[in-house]
Amino acid sequence: MNLENFFVPALLVAFPLIAAICLNFLHGKDKAVKGFAILSIIVVLLLPWITQYGIYLFGGHPYAENVDGTNIMLSKLNLAIVYNYGAVQKIFIGLLAFLASAAIVVHFLEKTSGVYAAMIMLGIASTSAVIMADDVFNIFVFLEILTISQAALVIAVGSIKAYKTALKYLILGGVAGSSILLGIAILLGKYGMLNVSDLHTVITVEFESGISQTLIVACALIFVGWLFESGMVPFHIIKSDVYSKARPSVAAFMQTQTKFVLVALWIIVLRLFYGIPTFNALVLGVAILSMVFGVMMALKQTEFTRLLAYVAVAQAGLVGVGLGIATQAAVSASVFHAINDAMAMAILFLSASIVLQITKTMDLHKTGGLLWKTGLVPLWSMIGIFAVSGMPPFNTYQSEFRIISAASEAGYPELTVLIILTSIATFVALIKGFYSIYLKEGQEYLQKGEMDKVTYSERAEWLMLILIAVCLGIGLFPQQVLEYVQDFVITLGVI
Repeated sequence: MNLENFFVPALLVAFPLIAAICLNFLHGKDKAVKGFAILSIIVVLLLPWITQYGIYLFGGHPYAENVDGTNIMLSKLNLAIVYNYGAVQKIFIGLLAFLASAAIVVHFLEKTSGVYAAMIMLGIASTSAVIMADDVFNIFVFLEILTISQAALVIAVGSIKAYKTALKYLILGGVAGSSILLGIAILLGKYGMLNVSDLHTVITVEFESGISQTLIVACALIFVGWLFESGMVPFHIIKSDVYSKARPSVAAFMQTQTKFVLVALWIIVLRLFYGIPTFNALVLGVAILSMVFGVMMALKQTEFTRLLAYVAVAQAGLVGVGLGIATQAAVSASVFHAINDAMAMAILFLSASIVLQITKTMDLHKTGGLLWKTGLVPLWSMIGIFAVSGMPPFNTYQSEFRIISAASEAGYPELTVLIILTSIATFVALIKGFYSIYLKEGQEYLQKGEMDKVTYSERAEWLMLILIAVCLGIGLFPQQVLEYVQDFVITLGVI
């Protein structure tokens, strides 16, 4: 068998799905679960880097002639499922695989669960499919799987609050999913096709003669689904609840999923509805609200994981701001920031997993005194705070500075001021959490001989160090990643 034809993008989805099924069946057999999970982690980490670039069709016949009597407008219709895999998709999926592996490794330090690992694998598969797919129905199916897997990971925490959050998330996910499906049904009924590239060709021709009301309705319905999946206003509260109720290590994975799905879905919506005049203004408006509300809510929190959750929402809003500006420079900076911030936020969520392991609480009123009890973790945490806040020489500075520059060039000088103020507020909120955990005196229940005996896993610390090194490397040499992002944005052909 030719290996070049074997390592195709379908394997990036198929293998995690198969691994999830096997891990689920192995649940209860701890040694088997650990062994198979480690093997799965290794494969998932390797696959993005050995998969060949290109556009791949599978699951049907590549082309079919028009059928007489239908409203299909192309001479040939692409019926196969299509995955588009390039450098940006490789970066997205590679980072997802690393953070998913980190979540499994950290979890297995406390408890072995085949179902838990299976849900993480399911999350990798579904997010990878959304990132690569060029078919709106295929995207819808995997978005539903993604919602279920995230809710299951929250349920796994086992608290009443986690159950309530998961239930609310599933209910809202059902509403958002139905909205997307109805929008897809309208597109299918009007154009007779589901492939995004084919729809783009047809709709572009239609724009020359005017925009139909049907297309505007389909755009509005799919846009609602995008708001939910991206954690934008008005769904920012439930998304932050999900992050804060999940284990911190898996929250690092979830917030990365959200940012990458935000970008992937926006690209699909842009390619289909870019001719609608108010589209970009709507994206920009909800992104600004999400960025502002996210950081304002972060300043008010007294629970560390919830503070981080709202910061993650604010940073997703910042990604959306660049997408809403919709120039090549702004979109490139936003995609770049999605990559950079996902890594920076993961550092802080992993530090939270260490704090939770030691103190058994995330309540900032009940923590403190950990500065000299956790080795160099406070230093790594402070570096993570610098990175998330967009300070040089870290990678987020490079992408945030480019978003600010793009906003100014596009005629939004007031937006540049707002982004800078948001960054300052983000730093203040995170420093508040740092002080409460590391600098203030420890609470009484932590002083009765317990603080001298605390231990924590060094695996999470090593994972933090890897992420810090990558953040610093990209910060010093941004063009190594940015050039791939810029080429990807140019290939979209609609900006």
